[in-house]
Amino acid sequence: MLSLSVILISLLLLLTASCGDDKSAVGLGEEIPYYVAEGFEQITVSSQGRVEIKANTVEAFQKEDRNVFFEAELMEYDLDGNVLMEGRAERIELEGNNDATAQGDIYVRDFVDDTSLEAEKLTWKNRERLLSGEDVVSIEFEDKVEISGEGFVADVAHNVYEFRLGARGKFETNDEQ
Repeated sequence: MLSLSVILISLLLLLTASCGDDKSAVGLGEEIPYYVAEGFEQITVSSQGRVEIKANTVEAFQKEDRNVFFEAELMEYDLDGNVLMEGRAERIELEGNNDATAQGDIYVRDFVDDTSLEAEKLTWKNRERLLSGEDVVSIEFEDKVEISGEGFVADVAHNVYEFRLGARGKFETNDEQ
């Protein structure tokens, strides 16, 4: 009878672990979300403009001090309503210290500098002001410079950007000048 109980408990654990939603941040051994919000929208207004964040789902983990956004979009506007930046990712994990990891179909467009970035995984270290990418990261500047490579690291505090594992791309010039 004891062995039957062990088998049933083992099966229950196996089913619980294998039946989880692959979009959920919760896995075996992880904390259960403090709350889950569907159709999340947040608008933050400041003296410089506003930022709108939307996500299909947000899971908040109080004990771990982190939030996970699924199918997230961000729009930043100036005071006149002009778009300054837009971005999206399939999953963004934001820590309480503002470190973050974004995964899946990442796209960021900065309309002020006329640049865009595409990647599958990016990590932001807030204190160090470092942005790093795994796998291939592609950056486009003003439709004239396109660079793709691996080992991407951006030291935002010092405006230093590099591809440590190599890069390739193109640079277009205006021959009339």
